[in-house]
Amino acid sequence: MRSLLITGAASGIGAGMAHELARAGHHVIVSDLQLRDCQAVAEQIRANGGSADAVALDVTSDASVAAAFASLSRPVEVLVNDAGLQHVAPLEEFTMTRWDYLIQVMLVGAARLTRAVLPGMRERRFGRIVNIGSIHSLVASPNKSAYVAAKHGLIGLTRTIALRPRAPTSRSTRSVPAT
Repeated sequence: MRSLLITGAASGIGAGMAHELARAGHHVIVSDLQLRDCQAVAEQIRANGGSADAVALDVTSDASVAAAFASLSRPVEVLVNDAGLQHVAPLEEFTMTRWDYLIQVMLVGAARLTRAVLPGMRERRFGRIVNIGSIHSLVASPNKSAYVAAKHGLIGLTRTIALRPRAPTSRSTRSVPAT
């Protein structure tokens, strides 16, 4: 059994992954902005015989990441960066505050969490980092400039981390779910 932390796991793809990975026998740490929502997913997993904890985590905040990691009962062996959101608007109508927030969540947040787990993974000589992309990691769509930029950036981040000297058993990869 591995210990997996999944960001954005209170709903959608993140919650689905949490349920499936718990069913496969792993301990899942359900993380998202609202603790109550994380607890609901973790309770469902435990009710189905799985192992899960819940933690509030804002991937845009160093303080939130530090507090979340300090509260964990076990080390993160697998990090799944899934936190994300969408906003559709022509670039000239897209507020830069909103644009920056999407980049902070989906790209900088993934870097922030990866940075937090890498030292422990290297020390334990095991670790996996999975960055969840989308079709927009590969192709553009109209009026989704921040989302597409973040997902393209996530590929670059993943490739860069994979090139860094590391323990022989640590890996970084990205997944592009079918849409």
